[in-house]
Amino acid sequence: MKTFLSILFTIFSTLASQASQARVAILGDSIAYGGRWPTLVESALRSTPSFADAVIVNFGLSSETVSGLSEKGHAGGKFPRPCLHERLERILQEFKPTHVLACYGMNDGIYLPLDDTRQKAFQDGMGRLKDAVEKRGGTFVAITAALHDADHPSQDPQRYDVVLDAQAAWLLSQKGWQVIDIRPDLRTAIAEAKQKNPSFVFAGDKVHPGPQGHDFIATSIVNQLWSLWKLPGTPVMAEGEALNILSQRNALLKHAWLTKTRHIRPGVPAGLPLPQAEEQSEKLLLDYQKTLTPQTIK
Repeated sequence: MKTFLSILFTIFSTLASQASQARVAILGDSIAYGGRWPTLVESALRSTPSFADAVIVNFGLSSETVSGLSEKGHAGGKFPRPCLHERLERILQEFKPTHVLACYGMNDGIYLPLDDTRQKAFQDGMGRLKDAVEKRGGTFVAITAALHDADHPSQDPQRYDVVLDAQAAWLLSQKGWQVIDIRPDLRTAIAEAKQKNPSFVFAGDKVHPGPQGHDFIATSIVNQLWSLWKLPGTPVMAEGEALNILSQRNALLKHAWLTKTRHIRPGVPAGLPLPQAEEQSEKLLLDYQKTLTPQTIK
């Protein structure tokens, strides 16, 4: 009888643990797919009791939008931009996130001047995303897009960053939404970096930040997330070998889950079968915990 009761207790304890375990999905385009800022955010979350053992997966996909729009001749005419909503239900059904962090917008205006129709497509896409996550009981956080051509700021009303400003203003105007606006922090951080080093470049191709730019993004997200979710203590991010190990884990799970949830974008490396990726990821998490040397965010 004792053995039977022990088995039952173990089963129920395991189920209870799984039910309470946080599952964080990070959604976004190529900047998220690049992996550095999502990994830094993950490392900060893992420094808290609520997320120490969380399942955190980066689902970022290059070229993706929430608007469903695509410019003519995208990728040399090889394929249109993928839309998150083509794969969203599969992610929600199979990963079952308790929390979703979503950073879209950079591709949603398809690099054209501000236009009401394109803006509405972005707004509708973000609304559909929020509704889908919350319908399943998840917590949804919208993150504004990074800056476009931040190394050459201009007052030209036709420049593309005006489109991203308009997206951010709309997100911030939505009542009841959890929104993290990284754009003011990025402007401040870039200005300070250029003051210290005039040759500093945030994004050489105007879109994709370098490593330090990703650090700026992660710092802004983490500092605001601590306030938004009322997380305890001072947020910390990993560095050095700890960050390298967690980055390997991020890439491993990212490609496994992208393959598992059947994205349709060409050119993305196939991931390992999920059970194999999860087994390897557990070993990497142990290695990460052993070598952890977090850096306090100032």
